[in-house]
Amino acid sequence: MDPHTLAVLEYQKVKAMLAGHAACSLGRAAIARLEPGTDPQQVAAAIAETTELRSLLKQKGRLPVGGMTDVRPPIAAMEEAEAPLEPATLVDIRNTLLAARNFKLLFEGEAVACPHLAALGERLDDFLPLCDEISRIIGKDGTVVDDASPKLAEVRRGLAHAMERLRQRAYNLAGSPKLRPLLQSDAVSIRGGRYVLSVRAEHKYRMDGIIHDRSQTGATVYVEPRELVLLANEADDLRFEERREVTRLLWELALRIREQRTPILATLDALAWLDHTYAKARFSTDYAMAPPEINDLGHLDVRRARHPILIRVLERAAEGEPDHRVVPIDYRIGEDADILVVTGPNTGGKTVALKTIGVLSLMAQSGMHVPADPGATFPCYSDVLADIGDEQSIEQSLSTFSSHMHHIVRILGKAHKRTLVLLDELGAGTDPAEGAAISTAVLDVLRKRQAKTVVTTHIGELKAYAYRHPRVLNAACEFDQETLQPTYRLLLGQPGNSNAISIAQRLGLPRQIIRSARAWMKRKKGRDTDLIAELERSRRSIEDDRERAYKLSQEAEQLRSQLEREVRSTRAKARASRREAEHEIDEHVRSLRARVLDALRQLYNAPAPFADRAREVARLLEAEAQRMPLAAKRLEFARSLRRDDLVYVIPFGEKCRVRSINKTKERLQVVLGHSVVEVAFTDVSWLEPPAQADE
Repeated sequence: MDPHTLAVLEYQKVKAMLAGHAACSLGRAAIARLEPGTDPQQVAAAIAETTELRSLLKQKGRLPVGGMTDVRPPIAAMEEAEAPLEPATLVDIRNTLLAARNFKLLFEGEAVACPHLAALGERLDDFLPLCDEISRIIGKDGTVVDDASPKLAEVRRGLAHAMERLRQRAYNLAGSPKLRPLLQSDAVSIRGGRYVLSVRAEHKYRMDGIIHDRSQTGATVYVEPRELVLLANEADDLRFEERREVTRLLWELALRIREQRTPILATLDALAWLDHTYAKARFSTDYAMAPPEINDLGHLDVRRARHPILIRVLERAAEGEPDHRVVPIDYRIGEDADILVVTGPNTGGKTVALKTIGVLSLMAQSGMHVPADPGATFPCYSDVLADIGDEQSIEQSLSTFSSHMHHIVRILGKAHKRTLVLLDELGAGTDPAEGAAISTAVLDVLRKRQAKTVVTTHIGELKAYAYRHPRVLNAACEFDQETLQPTYRLLLGQPGNSNAISIAQRLGLPRQIIRSARAWMKRKKGRDTDLIAELERSRRSIEDDRERAYKLSQEAEQLRSQLEREVRSTRAKARASRREAEHEIDEHVRSLRARVLDALRQLYNAPAPFADRAREVARLLEAEAQRMPLAAKRLEFARSLRRDDLVYVIPFGEKCRVRSINKTKERLQVVLGHSVVEVAFTDVSWLEPPAQADE
């Protein structure tokens, strides 16, 4: 995308707003690299990911983003690392990889409703064994735990005993009657990691030991008695052994991470993309946005569009007060017109409208939702080219007109059928007649190239330009003639006026001057005035018909949505009823079978004919139970299970996570609380009691 356009449309400010919604530095780094895409399929997929994640966020309330951080730099640097990773860094790696795993499991469970997120989840590898190993060695406080290895446990026990002996001996010496006359106090201090006693300066040579420090006044010296030196050296030796074992364990983890460095970095890259999509979803929710639709027809059609920066400055800063609402605009380009000529008074909202059109296109092509009504349609422009604002250049000694011409020359060198061109105050800054001539010539070039163009201008001749060419449409920034204030609404199909004479009259310019000015304007317009007025009325009628058609389509869409909700509700009730019925039947059959089998087992010790008959009946009962449709469905369900799936375990009355499956023995292990329990396929179900069911 054109860098100048991104700057004048304040794309970086919008990205900064988006980055504020990321969960961690992973997403912020991805957003810093984000640019508008030009491939329609990739852009549509990114929008779909945002839509699915926003829906999931609304459904779940929160997502497993806790603990994520960008740990790519330390992992990438491990190839030439001369020291192992610090425990705190290893904890960050573990937490980030666990977050990736949680997202992967979440997206697998939502694959039907969120296919794009499920595809994204496939890029996230599962590093649970590595995370478990880090957890085994590094504690929650970020230090290596005592039982990380038998040797470390032994060394730390020895160190604890040595330190306790050292401490006890130091306090015994401090309280010794023999040494008390030499001491300033009976306190024990630590200097340089060694236990020392406070000795009066005049007695410092009477105590056999090592002087480590002196007080500021020089009245006290801190001496490590000789008796403590050997004990302290023993403790230092054990500390050295501890550090060596801790380093060995950290290197062990570092080597495991280095072995999986490539897939880990790939997972972290996918997690960065996921976090940036999470930011888009939150941004969409906070600013009441809607997902845009991407088309390959070159049609741009947006209803009730608002500029996100204006929303933040006005609405969110004023907490949504009615007087601070951003006035939405409607616009379309590409369907019935390639060029939109926007006219109206100064401060009437023309430049804001132009920036809104541009920045929403950039947002849509960046995979973001847009602050507009649902159903907004965007093409995928290959470039957006803008010349906006008073860009007089002092450094380059360029006037406003020269600066505009500089950018227009650059734009004409790039414009074609798949570009969006935004020109603010075309023809301004020079003689009106020459400005009109240049503007008309520029529009002729853009029109012949079929470049999608929006122009704001004060030049009256450009209003007539739209009536002479079928693919050019006038638009006006509405102005309230009563209050002489802009409404900031964009009216398609009619030109705007500067309203200078009306404003001058309201401000007190003498009537004679006003009459003279109106008469001059009437003569200047000439004989084409009535024809232009008739064309305006026709165009306004067409726009009114289009607006009525749009409202009817919206009503039809609302009715369709309402009908779909009712159908979904009816189907959900039917599923819930079926689940209740299946559960009740299952419970009755299991209960009846259990009672019959208990009765038959009591006959197993009866005389041979009766015992054999009882066993035969029990076998037939079990075989018949396995042939029931519900039993066959349960068996099929159990065989389709995978590790970490959730199942309802009937004997426990609990939902449990699957740990392992043995299809040969038709048994599986499930996690119940902190325990792992083995159950039969016949004991698990997809069903829950009706009171706990999801639907």
